[in-house]
Amino acid sequence: MLSPACGHRLCALIGGACSLTAGVSRGCGAGPRPDPTIAPEVFDEIGALLAVLAPVDAGPLSGAARDAAVRLAAIIRREAREGRSVLAQVRDGEPELQVAIEQLCARARNA
Repeated sequence: MLSPACGHRLCALIGGACSLTAGVSRGCGAGPRPDPTIAPEVFDEIGALLAVLAPVDAGPLSGAARDAAVRLAAIIRREAREGRSVLAQVRDGEPELQVAIEQLCARARNA
């Protein structure tokens, strides 16, 4: 599978540029803070999407698997824009999802 410059396996499955770029800076954080915890129903949806993606080994995808990959990337971007890291919170609170989400969303070591 051809890896994009970002090194995310999920982005390679979707194809094109990085799908996880949230477009937010880490600068000034003035204003009200959003809830730092990702809602349980978000992790339920992530788990369902990962189940669709579980048997996938190569990319780019088509059909339901591609839709699941695109939706997963959208959730990760949305949460990042609200100051919440799906990858970090999966490590803390959802150990059954940890391996799958890390394989898809952590940067490859050589990227």
